[in-house]
Amino acid sequence: MKKIIMIFLSFSLFSFGMSYEKFKKLTLKNAKVLQSQALTMKTTQEQNNILLRAQNPTLSLEASRFDPKQSGSSFNYSAFITQQIRMPNYYGGLEDKASAQLQLQNAYVTDGRAGYIRALEKFYTEYVYQSKLLALLQDEYTLSKKVTDIVKQRYDSGSENKVSYLQAKTDTIALKTQMYTTRQAMKTLYYQLLAIAGLKNNVSLSKQFIYSVSKEKYSKSNINTKKQILAAKQKLLQSQVRMNDSTINNFQLYGGMEDEPDQSILRVGINIPFPIFNRKSEEKQLAKLQAEQLKLDKEQLDIDLYSQEKMFKASIQELSAQYYALRSLRTEQKALYALLQEGYRIAQGSIFVMMSAKNKLIQTQKTLLQTQKMINTQKIELHYLQGHYND
Repeated sequence: MKKIIMIFLSFSLFSFGMSYEKFKKLTLKNAKVLQSQALTMKTTQEQNNILLRAQNPTLSLEASRFDPKQSGSSFNYSAFITQQIRMPNYYGGLEDKASAQLQLQNAYVTDGRAGYIRALEKFYTEYVYQSKLLALLQDEYTLSKKVTDIVKQRYDSGSENKVSYLQAKTDTIALKTQMYTTRQAMKTLYYQLLAIAGLKNNVSLSKQFIYSVSKEKYSKSNINTKKQILAAKQKLLQSQVRMNDSTINNFQLYGGMEDEPDQSILRVGINIPFPIFNRKSEEKQLAKLQAEQLKLDKEQLDIDLYSQEKMFKASIQELSAQYYALRSLRTEQKALYALLQEGYRIAQGSIFVMMSAKNKLIQTQKTLLQTQKMINTQKIELHYLQGHYND
């Protein structure tokens, strides 16, 4: 029974193909690029551990003789340990820097993942378009072949000239040539999809567009990844400002014991840098300029994102209106072509009028398909812009 169920599931997958959502989940699980990007978070964390770890203490040992000419003189010893201590404000800045670096890397990973999904959806959309175009060409070829057969019958009977027959025949051959080209493009896209998904074994994919023509509504948008990157850069800059607020980054604490002939000395002290020539004024000015630059970049990004979102929404609206208009036109052209074909069949119509109507119908069907692909492409760009691929 279990074997029968597995056979049925395999047959269903082969017949109908894996849906895009299932293929997307498979991609996110197997894509080596995404796995590599995820490892950069661990790399950054280890780099932060190196940044924040304390330096090893320094041990100094010394042996000396006060008067080597005297036979009774002996060696005297001293030992010192020196430890570098970071100033509290400077160390706090390092902690902020580590946190900001982790946030920045996370933003880069999120942006890479979102861009990966966008590329996947665009490739999948193009693959579906080529597969639907192939199906359309196959239908057109069948239709054109029927027309050619009708023209040939009339040509054989002497009621049609050879030019009309050759015109119909060459149109049919041209469609067959387009089918080979489209099939090749479809196969190329298929293997590109497998490479993006990190798969070696073939899978059957559903040949349906990801998004419908109807308007889709979302409750809210996520923060665009480019904004996330700028926000993380701003925090990184703030951490640098905090580190530069401290003119002294660290000092040295030392302690030791000296063993002399008639006494032992215990020493404890500190070495503090004296900030006379370097008070980090240049670093502070640089941070100020970088902050101004980040502010301008953020303002420009807000303008770009706002304009692009409006552009994509307007484009989708116009393309949707065009789609429904083309669909109505196709219905009328089908009815007209059916009448002309029937009229020609009973020798009451012109071959050129009928073929002109057929070609216009074919062109409308292709434009309709192209419009649906463009709507999907525009929605993909809009969703990326709105941060729907950030999860």
